[in-house]
Amino acid sequence: MVNSDTQSDHAGLRNLSSDSEEVARYYDNWVEDYDQTLRQWRYEAPEQAAQRLRGELAPEAVVLDAGCGTGLSGLALAAAGFSTIDGMDVSQRSLELAREHGVYRDLAYVDMQDLPLPYADDTYDGLVCVGVMTYVPDSAAILREFRRILKTGGCMVLTQRDDIFEERRFDETVAALEAEGILSGSQISEPMPYLPENAEFGDEVRVHYIKCWTT
Repeated sequence: MVNSDTQSDHAGLRNLSSDSEEVARYYDNWVEDYDQTLRQWRYEAPEQAAQRLRGELAPEAVVLDAGCGTGLSGLALAAAGFSTIDGMDVSQRSLELAREHGVYRDLAYVDMQDLPLPYADDTYDGLVCVGVMTYVPDSAAILREFRRILKTGGCMVLTQRDDIFEERRFDETVAALEAEGILSGSQISEPMPYLPENAEFGDEVRVHYIKCWTT
C-alpha cells in the first residue's frame, strides 16, 4: 500500500507528455527535491540498471548515462565500479545538480528526440537509459542511435514502464532490430517494482529491464 506521507506535489508524472520542452520544464521545476522524492518513492531503477551493466562490463568501460537527470544513475554506476561516465539530459537544471556529484567525466544538454545524438560512432562500451524511454516515442530510432554510438560488442541496459512496453510493442521492436543484425542477445526482465510508494504508480505500473548487446 502506498503511504500518503511519502507523497509530494509532483502529480501528473504518470501521464506526462513526451514533448521535449514540456519534459524539460517539468524536471527543471522539480530539481530541488527530486532525489529526496525518488527515495521516498523507493526508486531503485538506477541501482538495478547499474548492477546489470556491471555484470557485463569491466570497471574501465566507458559508459554513457543517457537521460542522466540529477545524477542518480551516475552515482549508481560509480558505486558499481565504473570510473569513466558521461551523462546527457534535456533538463539544464538537472544537469547542474548532476555536475555537483563529481562522478561524470562530461555532461551535455541533449534532446534524445533530436537525432542524431552528438556523439561519434563507436564511442562507448556501455550505456544505461533509466526512466527515460517513456519520453521517447520512436523506440526503434533511439535504439539505432544507441547502437551507433556503442562499440561492437557493447552493452546497453534500458528501462521501460510495463504499460508503455505493451502499448509500443517494445519487445517486437527489439526483436526486429535483432533480426536486422543491429542488436543481439536481448534479455527482458519480468515487470518489477518501479515507484511503489508513488500514488499514481504503486503496484499498477511496473518496469521492465532490457539488456542488449551490439553487433
